[in-house]
Amino acid sequence: MAKFTWMVTRLHRLLALVVGAQLLIWTVSGFFFTLKPIEQVRGTHLRADVTLDPATIPPDLVLPVGRDGAPILSAELKRFGHTLVWEVTDVSGTRLHNAVTGDPRPPMTEADIRTLAAAHWAGQGELDAVAFVEAAPAETGRAGQPLWRAEFAGKDTATFWFDPQTADLVAVRTPWWRTFDLLWGLHIMDWTSRETFTSWWMKLFGFSAVMLSLAGIWLLVDRARKGRLFR
Repeated sequence: MAKFTWMVTRLHRLLALVVGAQLLIWTVSGFFFTLKPIEQVRGTHLRADVTLDPATIPPDLVLPVGRDGAPILSAELKRFGHTLVWEVTDVSGTRLHNAVTGDPRPPMTEADIRTLAAAHWAGQGELDAVAFVEAAPAETGRAGQPLWRAEFAGKDTATFWFDPQTADLVAVRTPWWRTFDLLWGLHIMDWTSRETFTSWWMKLFGFSAVMLSLAGIWLLVDRARKGRLFR
């Protein structure tokens, strides 16, 4: 029994050295995750409601046509700032059409993005900068794709990412979200994509943490049995 206890003690100390740092990361990151509702982390409160009210749709809209007469697969009426556009999809792709004339809209400009950003913004701050990004970063969920970036500064700081084809707001990113994302990657031990929580690293450290706890319980029981629990 004494030899077994000696082995458990050595195992407990070794696991504490190896697993201790990750246990601290799990604890700190887990505590951070509880500080704000996930909706605030995702910036939901910074998005204005741009849902189209059917009662506001004028009756004289012109239906769009597909490029070169191609059949339209889908057509959706949506807001574009303070105007209306058709989002049309045919075999050649998706693009926007003027809802009054039915003509395709030209490629979006910085002025268009400023209009869209202002319409979508519900936070406390001002639009600071707009830029077209040829290859969007991973934080957008569309890494490598072209997107428009709109930066807001003030009491609320956020980055809005817009699709250049559909004018959709595809992502809202805040400093809090970026910290959350970093800690999430550390928490699940996926330091690149931050999506996989079933890696061998996670399984190994999780198993080691269980063994550390069991070894600690054994040592606690052993000390109590010997009457040395508080000595």
